[in-house]
Amino acid sequence: MALKEWSQLSEERRYLVDQALAYMDSKYDEKAKLIGDSEEHGKHGTRGSGHYALGLLLRSEPGDIERACEVLHKIIDLQFDAPDEIYHGTFKSALQSIDPPAGNYPWKSLGPGHAYFLAQTFEKITDRFASGIEGEQAKQEWTERLTAAIDEVLPPVWKSYDPNWREFISCIFAVILEHFGGKLPQSLLGRMEQSMIKAVTGSIERRLSDVVPMNSNIELMHTFIVHYYGNRLQRSDWMEHADREAEKLHARYTEFGSLSEFNTTTYYGVDLTVLGLWRQYGRTAPFKQLGHAMEKGLWSNIADFYNPYIENLSGPFARAYEMEMTAHSSLGVMLYLALGKGYEHFTAINCETEHDIMIALVGVDVPEELLPQLAKHQRNRLVEQPFRELCERDRPGANTNLCAARAWIEREIMMGAMSGSKNTNGQLHPATIHWKTADGHKYDLRLIRREVGKHWNTHLRGVYYEAAVNERQLEVEVQCSAAVDIEFYFEITGQGVDTRGIAANRWTLPGLTLEVEVDAPAPVVQAFDNRLEIIYLVQAKNALAAPTTATTMKFLLSRL
Repeated sequence: MALKEWSQLSEERRYLVDQALAYMDSKYDEKAKLIGDSEEHGKHGTRGSGHYALGLLLRSEPGDIERACEVLHKIIDLQFDAPDEIYHGTFKSALQSIDPPAGNYPWKSLGPGHAYFLAQTFEKITDRFASGIEGEQAKQEWTERLTAAIDEVLPPVWKSYDPNWREFISCIFAVILEHFGGKLPQSLLGRMEQSMIKAVTGSIERRLSDVVPMNSNIELMHTFIVHYYGNRLQRSDWMEHADREAEKLHARYTEFGSLSEFNTTTYYGVDLTVLGLWRQYGRTAPFKQLGHAMEKGLWSNIADFYNPYIENLSGPFARAYEMEMTAHSSLGVMLYLALGKGYEHFTAINCETEHDIMIALVGVDVPEELLPQLAKHQRNRLVEQPFRELCERDRPGANTNLCAARAWIEREIMMGAMSGSKNTNGQLHPATIHWKTADGHKYDLRLIRREVGKHWNTHLRGVYYEAAVNERQLEVEVQCSAAVDIEFYFEITGQGVDTRGIAANRWTLPGLTLEVEVDAPAPVVQAFDNRLEIIYLVQAKNALAAPTTATTMKFLLSRL
């Protein structure tokens, strides 16, 4: 490993690279020329395979460069080359992904925001169609058939293609070209540059049309790739676009010193990685300075909401998959690089581990004054941070609501509450509690929702929360006017939780007892392995039998 890039890595960064490469080596499928998502390979992902190619080039052991080239050629083979389609320049998320429909959607001739109105229209048509069908099962079956027919004609975003793969893979290619372009065959370099012309063109068209809005992490990537490839390919129009986007993004950030995907471990990991790209590979001083300012500010947000004893961010979360920081995020990896030896447990393998190669190359830049706050609990505190969210499924111009994230943080417990959000995304976690017992066990509680019979990670209209928190209490009001039956539930996770501790007015949990005041239908309690669900059903207003219909529910959880 004589590469300059390898020799310049710290011991902690080499640890990340070695671990990530061992993980991806085990997933590589020689026949597919991509890595799979299981020991049997399963679906072969393009984004993860791009990170693998970067790692191979960094390691540069016998056969690594040749394998990396094969992987990169395969990824480019899976890029969409369809200039008239909304998915032009993005990549199949996996080798097995089907092609989206083509030729039926003249999206460039339609105005900004049309996707929102189109989706609203389809929802109304579906509801009207279903209203004439008797029987709930029959309604659901015909609704699903109608939705499937629409999806076979118009390319459904997130279902038939992922627009964000343009930005993710373009960032990977940028780092590869920056460090290892001299080691790649000219034929591959030419293909990579042509691929990036398509990807950046599609990314700019998406941004200008605002048909598929960009959340913070994608906006940061978009701005970086247009800047990087604009300079590399001497495209003055791209460079000017990137400068404008960087200024606008920074201006929105400085309004409150926060990003729209606020207090979210998954997306903070991406944000910090991409801001590292701005810092490391930006081509102009102003561009690098804007990125560096946001990077430092983001670390300040993290320090405010971070509890080093519990080793987690406090909620509430504008978007989250898991309550545990190291479960679906690279943030633990970032903290490991900031704090050093003794924090290797923060780097446990998860679905974001493939990104660790890039993180090792760009590193972290944590303001020195924040390190004590990240290393040891300093003081009990009530923190509050305003931010403007992005509601992906709402009308442009009315989709950036002003929200406030509040948290009470003390050494053994922290509680979070969100107000102001109108987001339809199930990843919104408006009310949370984390705590740690004297014997070192961690527990968490979150309020989430799901359509009956479905998963919580979906978009649902007509569901809103207002939550508040102080030293002793977490208070939540839920308003629901959804057209389907919704289960709102407190999910409690941790060793030894079971139904025996759940009573009408008191929840007795390991290390925490909560007095509970509820204005809601009687709950159903379900127990799983080290997990509880306390479920409150709200039936749709148009349900035939709805004796427990409720449009408003209130919960007050008080620590005893």
